[in-house]
Amino acid sequence: MCKRSVIATVLCAVAAVGRAADAPQVSLSVPPPFATEVTVEHYRKGQDLLHDQNYHLIPVAPLTQYHGWFGPRVADQADMHGWKVDVFARYSQKAAAACAAAKDGYEADLNIEPEFFGVDERSYMFARFEHKQFSWGSAVSFLSQTVQELALYVPHNGHLRYEVWGVTRDKRYTVVAMISVSHSKLGDWGEHVRIAPSMQALKRDMDYKLVERCSPEEFEPSLTAFDRMLGTLVVR
Repeated sequence: MCKRSVIATVLCAVAAVGRAADAPQVSLSVPPPFATEVTVEHYRKGQDLLHDQNYHLIPVAPLTQYHGWFGPRVADQADMHGWKVDVFARYSQKAAAACAAAKDGYEADLNIEPEFFGVDERSYMFARFEHKQFSWGSAVSFLSQTVQELALYVPHNGHLRYEVWGVTRDKRYTVVAMISVSHSKLGDWGEHVRIAPSMQALKRDMDYKLVERCSPEEFEPSLTAFDRMLGTLVVR
């Protein structure tokens, strides 16, 4: 495992657990604001990522994963901005279909846990859906939100996540990147976060409309800055 606290370019070929021979060879240029505790790990198909007795994440395809933090790593959930970039040695037909024709995040219905780990954990919200092009391939991006309770909480700091899903031009790999984001006008996770009575009501909520329509620069971190980092990704 490679760790650096401030880094301009991360190039790691060997993880502490041993380089999985079939894991994608990946490089990513990480600018200093995103460079807290950057790690790179390689996993074989079927290898447990968590090593936990109660919860398992077992990839259905070989995986190379970058992980880090934007800014300082803090304890307050609302201010945590962890990020990761997963590159799977598998071409996701579902992600490819979303990149080609999906009109919104609900139609795309992209969830990393059931898609690549077989875990039935799904986001209930997909806002701010966009189609994008990177040097490595096509992608879609959106804001998602997942909570443990069975309730439609409006967008809030603490669970709001920015996701980018893409497929490489050679049709060999799937890229799934995500980062926890916040907005100064949203409430923090806690007992006062509102619950929408229905999906239609959620989409009409003022905070949902805020995250749909505001500038990408208003989020912490900037969605544009995260996209710019993803643009440096090279998959071989």
